[in-house]
Amino acid sequence: MAQTAPSPAVPSATELRAKLNISEDFRSAFDHGPKPISSQLYIVMHDTETDTDATGVVNSWAASGNLVAAHFVVNKDGSIIQCVPLDRIAHHAGFGDTGHNEHFGTTDESRDDKAGTQPIGSWASDYGMNSYSIGIEMVHISTHGEEYPEAQLVAVDQLIAYIDAYFAAEGQTTPSKIIDHKAWRSGNSDTSPEFATYLKNLQTTRTHDGYTR
Repeated sequence: MAQTAPSPAVPSATELRAKLNISEDFRSAFDHGPKPISSQLYIVMHDTETDTDATGVVNSWAASGNLVAAHFVVNKDGSIIQCVPLDRIAHHAGFGDTGHNEHFGTTDESRDDKAGTQPIGSWASDYGMNSYSIGIEMVHISTHGEEYPEAQLVAVDQLIAYIDAYFAAEGQTTPSKIIDHKAWRSGNSDTSPEFATYLKNLQTTRTHDGYTR
């Protein structure tokens, strides 16, 4: 009787994280409350809108006093800084269009301390995305029309694979949906037009190039 070859082992979250060139820079000002597994619904992609590297970006967030940060910042060379644990809320998405809480299935609730929030107008009054998502910033300026380096795109692929595995191990049955920041708040620049195809591929295959691995 012919034997069936065993299925390849699915890498664990620990194994996938080990493949990343990632360092941690957790700061209490960036942490805005708990995010249980049932509330992890989205991964939100951003551009930093500066050529400053990830370390400079994180330091500028801290210096601003606005208490804003993303969970991860991905450098052009693929190195990554993690600023907030995956099971905690970061204020990366800010306010979204009024009505977007209902559209995206998020709510403004007490888990989020709302510290540092400053309303920006009645047209954008919803804040729920922050407590239902992971934020990933890529070092990139949307107005420069520059491509995203391959090393950065590959790192994003690997980071998303790690995030997926982490939450799957915690009991998540459906991977987080991937959106960009301007889907949450219209008029935002990030992500840039150069990322549009990559975003569509990430949404369908979880890879920037559209290949399932």
